[in-house]
Amino acid sequence: MQVKYTEIKNFKYRINPEERQGAYGLYFIRPFSIVLTFLAIRLDISANQVTVGQILVGVVGSGMLSFVDPSLTLVGLILLQFGFVLDNVDGEVARFRGTVSLTGKYLDTVGHELVVPMLYFCVGLGNFARLGTIESVVLGFLAGLFSLRLDVITMSHEALQFKGTKSNTTFDYYERFEEGSVPSLYRQKNEKSLTRVLYGMFAYPAIMNIITIILLADLFFLHEVLASMRFNLMYVFLAVHGTLIPLRRVYTIWRFVHSRATEQTYLKLREDAEGKRE
Repeated sequence: MQVKYTEIKNFKYRINPEERQGAYGLYFIRPFSIVLTFLAIRLDISANQVTVGQILVGVVGSGMLSFVDPSLTLVGLILLQFGFVLDNVDGEVARFRGTVSLTGKYLDTVGHELVVPMLYFCVGLGNFARLGTIESVVLGFLAGLFSLRLDVITMSHEALQFKGTKSNTTFDYYERFEEGSVPSLYRQKNEKSLTRVLYGMFAYPAIMNIITIILLADLFFLHEVLASMRFNLMYVFLAVHGTLIPLRRVYTIWRFVHSRATEQTYLKLREDAEGKRE
């Protein structure tokens, strides 16, 4: 597909305000993603192919965080950031080409559900290898296990969200936001709600960036200070997340059961499906 770089750069719907990536994603990752988006379109690479690539890069990058060698850890962190760039590219390609699909949304969700648990578990393994604290592995495992969102209500929510916004190739849902540039829409959706900001701190990509900062601090700035101690910043991080994430997941399940949200969401999807068949 022969397009000009300026066409993609000026594409009004290149950034989806529904995404939660914060200022870092908007101002530091998007300038890189637009270059790869241009190349993907020129080379006729599909959005789903980019998503698969992002999953592979994320999984490999997460796995490298389990090694003790700081150079391998640094390579893993670079791969994870590259995966973050690709996570923006697939959506940009899909919206520009008008190929937004449920399959793409599903693949994107699968990618996040693989990378985030692997991140927790691998940094737990890496911290155990450095400090000899077996609880790092246990806490990383618990955080990874309970961060999985493969329950019915989550997937139903994703389907409803896709139906309301991401499957809309005319991008009418942008009209729900105040008038302004795409970046202003993005900030309005992501930075004006404290609850959304706090929730995003436990989700991809925020959790990946937090882990990146902590690992860099432990390995390259605080190494001498913490060399003789049996804990570091990552140990504290794992202790907090290995405790809070299971508690939050148990509370979420209880709330869904108590409010019968699963049944209500399922019925909405069923009514929509039956309406289409008629």
